[in-house]
Amino acid sequence: MANDQMKKYIPIQVTRSGLSLFSRSTYSTITAIIISCVYTIMIIPTVHAQDVPPPASEEETTEIAVSNAGMEAAAALSTLVYFPTKLAFALGGGIVGGLTYAFTGGDEEAANRVWRASMEGTYNITPENLTGEKPVHFVGPTE
Repeated sequence: MANDQMKKYIPIQVTRSGLSLFSRSTYSTITAIIISCVYTIMIIPTVHAQDVPPPASEEETTEIAVSNAGMEAAAALSTLVYFPTKLAFALGGGIVGGLTYAFTGGDEEAANRVWRASMEGTYNITPENLTGEKPVHFVGPTE
């Protein structure tokens, strides 16, 4: 197909920045795929790293398997909501920490307090977090 013929079938609008809307949506799709891949890579090790005590009987085996599967599914669903929120908080803290560093004349201690509070902490929810065995730290240590 010639270039003129393609223009008839694919409407391409050019924005002020010079990017077409078609390429912007392509970049958005690629970004979404990369984010979901990174997110999946972060979740899979925590789901498979659970230690299960050996059951005493076959009936307990079924109960433990169902219980663990349910807790892991609940943890995964909780992480789907929690992780993007924590990530946005950490990214915002990174920016604010950089601004703190700039506006305090290069005071690394002040910037590190902001960075540690925003970037450290829990990024994914595990079954231990749901049962209360391990606390969830949305904000990292401040000292």
